[in-house]
Amino acid sequence: MAGLKPFFITGSTAIIKVDGKVIAYATNISGQISVNHASPRVLGRAEVEVHQPLSYDVSGSLSIIKYAQGIQNFIGANRSPVLSDNDGNGPGSMSPDSGFFSSALGLNQFTNGTNNAAEEAFNPYFFFQSKQFDIEIFQKSDNGRTQDIAPVIRFRDCRFSNLQFALQKRSPLVLNMNFVSRYYDDDTLIARGSGVGQEFS
Repeated sequence: MAGLKPFFITGSTAIIKVDGKVIAYATNISGQISVNHASPRVLGRAEVEVHQPLSYDVSGSLSIIKYAQGIQNFIGANRSPVLSDNDGNGPGSMSPDSGFFSSALGLNQFTNGTNNAAEEAFNPYFFFQSKQFDIEIFQKSDNGRTQDIAPVIRFRDCRFSNLQFALQKRSPLVLNMNFVSRYYDDDTLIARGSGVGQEFS
């Protein structure tokens, strides 16, 4: 019904931010958490004694419909896509912005800050720097008011691991990027590190 805020999270009511920047024309994001277990058995017993977690791995993928850098200069600001800017929306443009979304929405309570790591992910010159970034999903209302937005999912401490695309005659150029992450958080769960004290040994 018109005027009602959405109850379920859908792609039409979501905003995706990479390293603090809203990504225009992001079409798909997915993720998974894998917790590998060891299952020891004792001689003489048929059942497993315990399922002991051994590792925790987070990964995902992000797809973006690519538009060119300088599009507003090329076809005019009035004719360029909504939310587009002259920086383009490829991985090299994923630096934190201080524009409309970040300043008006005030979303710093859900992010660890930004450090330009996403835009350096596919540039070998920066590989010696161990910088990571967050990928976040926010739910927005359908009435266009910028204050009606809620944090939903965060992939914390990410690195891009793969980029691929295919350009066809009758289809837009879509960038498909895979990423790995240290932690998965959502509005019900903030992941905490394991092995407390081991990081200092």
